[in-house]
Amino acid sequence: MAAFVLLLGVACSSGSKAGPASPGSGETQDAAGEKTAVLTSQPEARPSGELSVAGVVKLAEPAVVKITTSTGVGSGFVVDEDGYIITNNHVIAGLSGRPSTSITVIMSDGAEYRASVVGADPRSDIALLKIEASGLAPLEFAPLSEVAVGQDVVAIGYALDLSGGDGPGFTVTRGIVSAKNRSTSESGGTLGAIQTDAAINHGNSGGPLLTLTGKVVGVNTSIAPDYTTGGVAAGIGFAVGSDMVKAVYEELRENGQVNRGLLGIQGFERLLPAKSRDLGVPEELGGVYLDAAGDIPDGPARRAGLRAGDVIVGVGGTATRNEADLAVAMVKHHAGQVVDVDIYRSGKKLTLRVTLGTPAE
Repeated sequence: MAAFVLLLGVACSSGSKAGPASPGSGETQDAAGEKTAVLTSQPEARPSGELSVAGVVKLAEPAVVKITTSTGVGSGFVVDEDGYIITNNHVIAGLSGRPSTSITVIMSDGAEYRASVVGADPRSDIALLKIEASGLAPLEFAPLSEVAVGQDVVAIGYALDLSGGDGPGFTVTRGIVSAKNRSTSESGGTLGAIQTDAAINHGNSGGPLLTLTGKVVGVNTSIAPDYTTGGVAAGIGFAVGSDMVKAVYEELRENGQVNRGLLGIQGFERLLPAKSRDLGVPEELGGVYLDAAGDIPDGPARRAGLRAGDVIVGVGGTATRNEADLAVAMVKHHAGQVVDVDIYRSGKKLTLRVTLGTPAE
């Protein structure tokens, strides 16, 4: 199992403060003085093939936003035409852990809005904001199953809160997907992170990591530490994977929070093909392998009969090909819910009934 530290906050720039929000171009005010964004032209239809980097930037430009709070600057992007915006939780929470009382969203054309917090999920480091706007041009998500290691990606955000220059104000870097499914543990850290060598710096937090089709594969979050120098590692940045972001977004929009469940397992990893053959598990299923040398701590999994050496291939109807899928399943299925957990044991498929627990905060 890969082990690393996701440095929450290192990609969020401090030192810049927002002034009062004011109406920008492309807005109208109703009788009550509320602002509503109005598109002067409809966005072009999304292309089916890959674009140049400049084409990706042009497509994403209306959706990428700058987010300012009393503690610093970060990035975000529009995920729904009615003003819903995704960013990192640490962008709006700062060191206090509580959302800032003053959050301003600045569109790429300079229009400014006060934002409210719909909900936040510190565990995945994702927050959902809302501005009073409509007719916006949202970005779409790319399922991680459609994203390959080595694939070109583009990171967009307000790195270092740089000022001046041509263009909308954000900066653009290009790289590849260096690795998928970086993870720590079920009860802490981020499961299913995307590693990229596209440059990510302070202020990039919350901005999108995009494929060359213009779809979001992750939310730029952190830079890996370099333990030998005490600084950060060059070319090793992380983004919360799109599958997790989408699942958390849906929960936050509907409920304002994520009431994720907990299996209560430790010492687990993605099942590799050679191990699949050894254990009699169909390779196409993948799975999450529970370390045969370890132990299942007392909790929901153990009480339901899971054992070390089992392979989890599904939770509540959600396929678990790897740790990232397991994390998404826990977001979709809530604490206290009874779910079917499909496993392979000694080459045979079994289904166990598990009452999910509550993660320790």
